[in-house]
Amino acid sequence: MRYRRFSYRYTGVFSGMAAPSQANVWEGQPQSSFAYPQWQPAADLYETPTALIVKVEVAGMAEEDFEISLYENALVIQGVRPWESLEGNGVYHAVNIHYGAFRLEVPLQQPIERDRLRRVIGDRIQARYDRGFLYVILPKAEV
Repeated sequence: MRYRRFSYRYTGVFSGMAAPSQANVWEGQPQSSFAYPQWQPAADLYETPTALIVKVEVAGMAEEDFEISLYENALVIQGVRPWESLEGNGVYHAVNIHYGAFRLEVPLQQPIERDRLRRVIGDRIQARYDRGFLYVILPKAEV
């Protein structure tokens, strides 16, 4: 995984998850937009007493396939899931799995503990890829 941290606000058009304060964060959210032609993986955003956790469904990938960027007000996860060729003379009858470039933009309404991120894991975001899911853990700021 590649990690980048920015000390400024994200100014892109949010085409990803809605603000976590809404009752249904997925209702009416497009899977892609004209601004970003990539597909958007399914994701959950939840919180524990100490962290915000983003769980992204992206099977068939490796850790080095992800780029994770943390802005002052957003988390952006992107990468490319390569197309898998059929063996022999196979013919597809249905194609429901997304391949190619993807991008997920998560607005951050909750303050993140950036100093703790820096102390514990240096300049890296705490993330892991396990059984087809990418987990990104962001420590919450103590209020």
